[in-house]
Amino acid sequence: MKEQVKKTMEALAGNGFEPFYFETTEEALEALYQEISAEETVGIGGSMTIIHMGVREKLEERGIRVITHNGESDPQKKKALLKEAMVTDVYLTSSNAITEDGKLVNIDGTGNRLASMLFGHDRVIYICGINKLTQDVQTAYDRIKKIAAPWNTERLQVETPCRYGPCTDCRSRQRICNATLIMDKKMNSSRSLIYLINRELGY
Repeated sequence: MKEQVKKTMEALAGNGFEPFYFETTEEALEALYQEISAEETVGIGGSMTIIHMGVREKLEERGIRVITHNGESDPQKKKALLKEAMVTDVYLTSSNAITEDGKLVNIDGTGNRLASMLFGHDRVIYICGINKLTQDVQTAYDRIKKIAAPWNTERLQVETPCRYGPCTDCRSRQRICNATLIMDKKMNSSRSLIYLINRELGY
């Protein structure tokens, strides 16, 4: 385990989060299966890490009910799924960045992901590659603005300056950087599990 990973995990634990380290995505998935029971409902936020790992499909194969807006094109159905995912037993997402002093930094456009990180679930599980690790809050913010946001606007085909370079004074009504959440400590209302995988995953 790299020194940065070890330092970050110790800081996360000190801030009340429950960090777990995995060498492979397969190991992380197996831990996820052990963590979630068939009787529980699972909500999934927007996360390329989770999509690329095929988490939804693998959970559904095990008979677990999964609620996610990913792949839904109808606006009204999508809105309903976003709301339903916010009251599930377990919520799965990633984090845009994790700092060495154990803070989670995320920026969102719709707010469903940030809301679920804060309240509404028995457990929130963050699945993150080590590429999400940053030195501090400022470098976390820079990472999101220069890497995560441009890639996500490209993926979502959102017409904002993000698609064409570093963040500028974006006035687009489609912008995906509307709110920034810095979690200094875990929230009192739920357990927060951090799955750190020794791979570069997502944006």
